[in-house]
Amino acid sequence: MNDDDLKQLFTEGEPLAAANIEKMAATLAASAAPVRPLPSNAVLWAISFGIFAALSLVIAAAVKLYAIQVLSVSQMFLYYGLVFLLAAFFSRAIVEQMIPGAVRLIRSSVLAIVGMSALVLLIIAMFENLGTDHFVIHGIPCLRLGLISALLSGFLGWKLLDHGYLVSPRETITVYGLFAGLVGVSVLALHCPILNSLHILVWHLGAMLIAGLLGFFISRYAN
Repeated sequence: MNDDDLKQLFTEGEPLAAANIEKMAATLAASAAPVRPLPSNAVLWAISFGIFAALSLVIAAAVKLYAIQVLSVSQMFLYYGLVFLLAAFFSRAIVEQMIPGAVRLIRSSVLAIVGMSALVLLIIAMFENLGTDHFVIHGIPCLRLGLISALLSGFLGWKLLDHGYLVSPRETITVYGLFAGLVGVSVLALHCPILNSLHILVWHLGAMLIAGLLGFFISRYAN
């Protein structure tokens, strides 16, 4: 196809009058608004981590901090230390997802796998009790509390994510689902006095896994 063929397909219209151009420019200028700048990475990270820490402590305090009474100092240091370390990494991952072109510290999939694996290994190593007495009766309330905590975190997180530009909504919402579930794990680590590894793996980490899966399914309708 040559230039003549193109000219036949796309005929030139009449040039716009100068008055019309000025009218269009005035309309665009009147409707233009300044772009809302994003807070700095440090501020976004602090907000994300702050939501995690504050919500975990407030909910756990409301339902009583029974776990602190039965854990040793070394167990609290390792258990809570790992949970809050993972929260810091998840907070960083959320911030990276909100800012186009941000340098990735770690891939979200790797963070999810490594984080869950680290929690599983630590729980198995620290809590040797594998009894199944009253397993479901004691487990359902923990799962319910973990999911409620995750739901509250997810609601607050949605407000946070709304301030950024999600390049990959599916990945971001899935990661935040796991992050919200980690709030549930944190609340139960502070509240639940049952030092049984099977109980913690199934009912505590189960809340995090369900929240992550829920985030994944919700993210399929995000685009």
